[in-house]
Amino acid sequence: MSFERLPADAAYAQTMRNRASKWPDRASGRIEPVCLPAIRPGFRIARDASILTIGSCFARHIEFALADHGLTIPTLGFRVPQEELWAGTGLRTGILNKYTPFSMLNEIEYLLDGSDGSQFLIETGDDQWWDGQLHTTESVTLARGLRRRQRLRELYDGAVRNSAVVIVTLGLIEAWWDEAKQIYLNETVPLALAERHPGRFFFEVLSIEKVIGAVRRLIELLRSINPAQNVLLTVSPVPFVRSFAGGDAITANGYSKAALRVAAEVAARDYGWVDYYPSFESVTSSDRMTAWEDDLVHVRADMVKANVDRMLDSYLEPAGL
Repeated sequence: MSFERLPADAAYAQTMRNRASKWPDRASGRIEPVCLPAIRPGFRIARDASILTIGSCFARHIEFALADHGLTIPTLGFRVPQEELWAGTGLRTGILNKYTPFSMLNEIEYLLDGSDGSQFLIETGDDQWWDGQLHTTESVTLARGLRRRQRLRELYDGAVRNSAVVIVTLGLIEAWWDEAKQIYLNETVPLALAERHPGRFFFEVLSIEKVIGAVRRLIELLRSINPAQNVLLTVSPVPFVRSFAGGDAITANGYSKAALRVAAEVAARDYGWVDYYPSFESVTSSDRMTAWEDDLVHVRADMVKANVDRMLDSYLEPAGL
């Protein structure tokens, strides 16, 4: 099934009246040093709006840039003790990082399932439990794990119900399955945990059908909770550090981002309240020295800011309205 089918004359007319339909050369100033894809907003964002961000570390950096513009970002108020964070990180909100569409979906489904969140906790030792839906390597007591789960429910419930826009940065499609809990995890299963529970965990490269299905379900569930909400989808340009798929990480990352980009395109075309924002294209097509930190994994802060500034220039309601 095609997205769109036009008569030849209509297709020619469409491409001729759209200057952005021609691939930019160097003289255009649209691709070097910073790539500037055209933006076509389908909705507006009020200047005092609350915005929920769901995604990986790219989403965390977007949060700070949005807050600098005076928008309300509920996730920035979430804090956990330093010892519960991924080893070496100083970003307190980093524990909220979500990587696959299923881990994002799991967190939103949790708002409505009436559970205490224990389905996300995996025993690692004597009263030591790891939350497989958070970005952390650290285990906590069962009591602490359940209290933290309740705080997360309160955070996401309030944010989904009160935010005018949800920005979702789709991250990757290499996923880990917990056979005992029948659920996809957010993180790579630690080797020690896999050895403690032999035969319980499985690695999976998600099919395009599963990716599209999970993104659809996530969007529909968000809208069912808040019918006035819009969704802005992006694909995080940040690659995974290591692939478990058996080939080159560069090739595996290419498939991962392509599958997520297709899912985002399907959603943006199928749902009237969903837009796609091309931060992935902007970062990955820009000059590498301008776009990337030296690890070639993380995006430079000024590149994140440039993308958020362009997004808000297009989406924010004009001042004084």
